Amino acid sequence: MLYTRNDIRAIQGTLREEIQCTGHGLQSGNEVSLKILPAPANSGISFLRRDVEISRALISASWKNVFDTHPCTVLGNDYGVSISRVEHVLAALRGCGVDNALIEVSGAEVPILDGSSAPIVEMINRAGVIAQGVARHGIWIDHFVAVRSGEHYAFVKPGRLPSITVDGIIAPGSHTPQQASFDLLDHVFEREIAPARRPGFDNSLSARRSSKTGYDIGQPRFDDELTRNRALECLGFLALSEAPIYGELYFYKPSTFLIDLLISELNAARDTWRRLSYVEIDRLSGFASQHHEHRFTQGEKSG
Repeated sequence: MLYTRNDIRAIQGTLREEIQCTGHGLQSGNEVSLKILPAPANSGISFLRRDVEISRALISASWKNVFDTHPCTVLGNDYGVSISRVEHVLAALRGCGVDNALIEVSGAEVPILDGSSAPIVEMINRAGVIAQGVARHGIWIDHFVAVRSGEHYAFVKPGRLPSITVDGIIAPGSHTPQQASFDLLDHVFEREIAPARRPGFDNSLSARRSSKTGYDIGQPRFDDELTRNRALECLGFLALSEAPIYGELYFYKPSTFLIDLLISELNAARDTWRRLSYVEIDRLSGFASQHHEHRFTQGEKSG
């Protein structure tokens, strides 16, 4: 696995080779092909709609291009071309340390695959990630920032390690809210967050089409799978920020609208954070002096 040394961790990465798969759209039920290709340093993540005229088809994966947040994240460009269901693929790329990539999609939504990020993470791990010789940057949180929408609220505060907590999630058939917290280091994203699916998603998909996803739905993978899936979706939307967020994130009853509010507030409150190289972040967090080298999910390749 790559990105285990400090000098590599501080450098941007892209795929060693392209990856591709075919699945179905959750909303439309249509078959959709997905291809993710390497991209140059500093180019970021972009989507390319292969079913649209090439001059209008490119959509940058940026918070500034969020077109809608219900029922999922929808990105759009100035030509009115959009792409939806982007959270799982963006979470996988950010979680595996892929800073730069071009995502080609044959339709208006990213295929749902097995309802998690695990299939994409597996493909990234098989392809490998290479360092690109250009510094990676992150958003270092200096001050507490919070947002609220009714009973939903979120905040981010300074922390020595990046982490995420999701709270207030009530699973189907339960009356007790669940909470899950993760320090985003080592293989936590790959093992504890990426495989989480939203319970019942396969029934929703079956209602829209007659064919199968191509992945075995099987039994729940975690007792708190819905809460972990919400953490996955939070990380996917947060990947639309200009750089990985280095702080302690907390979401109570999260929604894409709520996360959009938090990123908007961070963009408005520029004095609450700094955009720093990972060399500077390591110095501030004490990472460089630790004997055990962690791999940070929001910008670190674990393999």
